[in-house]
Amino acid sequence: MAILRPSLDELDDLAEPLNDGELRVARALASLDDEWTVYVQPRLTLDVPDFVVLHPRHGVCAIEVKNWSSGTRYRQNELGAIEYRGRDGTWRCSPDRPRYQTFRYTQVIFDQFFALPDHDTASSPAVRAALILPGHSTEHARGLFDLAQVTPEEHTVEVWGGDALATGIERIVRGIGCPPPAALSVERLKRHLSTSDSSRDLTGSLRMSAGARDIEANPRGAKVRRVRGPAGSGKSFGLAARAARLASTNQSVAVLTCNVTTTHYLRDLVTRRCHEYAADRTLVTVVNFHELCQRVADDARQAGVEPVPCDAPRPERILADAANAYAHGHGPVFDAVLVDDGQDFAREWWDLLRDHVCRPGGEMLLVSDPTQDLHDRRAWTEEEHMADAGFSGPWDELEGSYRLPSDIVPIANEFSLRYLDGERLAVSVPDDRHCVPGRTAPSVRRWLNVSPTVSLGRQIGYEVAELLDRDPDLSPADVVFLCESHADGLQAVKVIEACGIEVHHVFADDRRQRGRRERRFWPDAPSVKGCTVQGFKGWESRAVVMGIDTWPDALCRTYVALTRVKADRRGRPTYISVVNGDPSMARFGEFFENPVVEWPAPTRSPVTRVPESAQNA
Repeated sequence: MAILRPSLDELDDLAEPLNDGELRVARALASLDDEWTVYVQPRLTLDVPDFVVLHPRHGVCAIEVKNWSSGTRYRQNELGAIEYRGRDGTWRCSPDRPRYQTFRYTQVIFDQFFALPDHDTASSPAVRAALILPGHSTEHARGLFDLAQVTPEEHTVEVWGGDALATGIERIVRGIGCPPPAALSVERLKRHLSTSDSSRDLTGSLRMSAGARDIEANPRGAKVRRVRGPAGSGKSFGLAARAARLASTNQSVAVLTCNVTTTHYLRDLVTRRCHEYAADRTLVTVVNFHELCQRVADDARQAGVEPVPCDAPRPERILADAANAYAHGHGPVFDAVLVDDGQDFAREWWDLLRDHVCRPGGEMLLVSDPTQDLHDRRAWTEEEHMADAGFSGPWDELEGSYRLPSDIVPIANEFSLRYLDGERLAVSVPDDRHCVPGRTAPSVRRWLNVSPTVSLGRQIGYEVAELLDRDPDLSPADVVFLCESHADGLQAVKVIEACGIEVHHVFADDRRQRGRRERRFWPDAPSVKGCTVQGFKGWESRAVVMGIDTWPDALCRTYVALTRVKADRRGRPTYISVVNGDPSMARFGEFFENPVVEWPAPTRSPVTRVPESAQNA
């Protein structure tokens, strides 16, 4: 028999119990052989399919079940919309678009949880979908969906009736067959659909400080809270624990960030915490803010809501369309809305969440670190603006870093003091995290100053290869390199791969390819990782190689990169190498490698890096 998660005996414990048609499909799926794993109502960002069925050789099939009664109560009109006959005999248009919705499951699964960064296509025969109407025959069910409701691509979803459950359940989930998918793709999806060892490792490196426990417990029962803390202080850890605690009381929760790749990190944390609380993971939606806005706007447009005329840039248009959709009654509403990296948000974003996404009287939480303000948006979280955003009372403050090695803490603080503008949160070492001789090895630090005429990317690549060569105990999976220029990133990838080392990265020449790679990037992949600093926010690694360029916002990004290195739980050394291309930062390397040295504050002057094309001319 197939492995069902949860099992047939546990299906009554689901937050939304299965109806008769869904139970019938579940029993049929259970009859598959034991190489199939069936996930019941798994969470896929904003979607919850009825079933996702996974096989190491036959790929994955998402299944949507419609328990529509048989007979003549349903029909498809000439525009493709489904109509149903009311009790008074009048035909009404149904808002359901089940074939399109099922098709969208395949897009989300493939693009965010299955495809590897180098996959150029938007789909794969290894990711399929089926729409099942148990109360209809297959012939009648297919007749209901002759016409596409939204897009022709939805016809890739096969439609089946109840007669196929008894005779062809394997045919339903296998489709017409496919080449065996990459084992890494199957493993990646499996890790998302179920609690994984990687998520245990991530959470095990953090400890619940008193401040993080306050985030989780909300002892004062506040409806709107704001929390600040430095890098590694447990803000995200406490937020994920709060989400799980709310879900354990059957409340729906939205966890939002403005960073595409950070959502993967938060999902891992939430999954682990939900497992510990015995909470229904499907009650927690972890999503990028703009992805939420885009989905709400798209669904409203399909329902006939015209978008708002707007000549603003795309992010502002998406925000306006989402607000318009909510005003017309479209879009999900949650019992609680929790925002990570609030310093990267904007006041207009928070207002949308407060006015529309969080139900009246629901709970809202904002966690922030002004020191990591990469987009210069922290002004909205300054005190004079907070009351208008619905906040009252002071910030709850978290102290101490449970991520950073103890000997990196003074270096991070010195850097922020000398080079960052605006409000800064100093990092400290918690009382239980000081280096203990014989148990915690000091970090291995290296600073390399390079000329502006030298390719920063190539030097980063050489440093990664040399680091792995110098320290054979270090696994490629432990190493991440960070740089902001995609050209530099691609040069680093070229050097590292030429040394026979596999690289999992986000870098690309084309903007669309960059977005695709970011959605498919997961920083616990079993290889060297390459990412932008923005994309790696929230994540951490035992070994970090970073580049310092001369971009206007390079200083804040350098601080964020410095604070990505994490102490090793087993007492092994951590590694951080800096390839510096900014001459005005050269003297900081002395303090970086030897923090007891005294040196004057450097004077920064603008430096122009020679483009790669000019270097090769």
